[in-house]
Amino acid sequence: MRGDICVLRCRTTVSRPGLESVRRELARCREADLRAVVVDLEGDQPPDDGLVVVLRDSAEAFAEAGGELIVSAESAVVRDALAAAGLDVPAGPGLGPDTGDSTSVSLPSEPRWRHGFAFTATTAELSAARRRVMRLSEVCGLSGAPLFELGVAVGEALANAVQHGSPGGALDEVTVRFFCYDDEVAVEVADHGGGLDAAPICAPETTAASGRGIHFMRTLSDGLLVSCGAQGTRVLLAKRRRAAP
Repeated sequence: MRGDICVLRCRTTVSRPGLESVRRELARCREADLRAVVVDLEGDQPPDDGLVVVLRDSAEAFAEAGGELIVSAESAVVRDALAAAGLDVPAGPGLGPDTGDSTSVSLPSEPRWRHGFAFTATTAELSAARRRVMRLSEVCGLSGAPLFELGVAVGEALANAVQHGSPGGALDEVTVRFFCYDDEVAVEVADHGGGLDAAPICAPETTAASGRGIHFMRTLSDGLLVSCGAQGTRVLLAKRRRAAP
């Protein structure tokens, strides 16, 4: 569990007993009335046909119950195979450091509207901050899977800012800026900690067994820009609305 979101990790090649375990775990999450479940797929090989069937059936069951099943994958091969099988998978832009040209995020020059707020850098404030961003995103027209995906990615950015960018704890603040555009939203999370020395997001290990927050920010957003320096770290996440099928 990551807050109020369930994350299930498995490889793209799964044995028959493993498939049944995945099916049971997803059913258990659905029976627990969890509205957002992330299946985090590891591996570079196309997923087994059996796993695709389990994911597709589970996605339909979650949708019927008013929830969302989100599939996260680093590998473009895996994402393409899932998309070809009819599963809605975020594009995953890759991690874009701030090189001065902002090539990893392309946004219109002026948003329709913007909003900013700050909160005390403690874990007790994280859920309220994430819910606030989710409500703003809904007002801007984001819904369904894109809304849940952004919620996971922003939640990880907020947690990183508190855990790695706020050495003063409750004496520090995390600043959030929200931008609403015609077809997408953008969220900037900024801390004022030790910058490069305190922000592992600036040099991520994509194959690390821990530190999955960076992975989720990379795979569940449509644009990601990271700026690190002596004054702290800024993470900008962009998410587009998807046309109804």
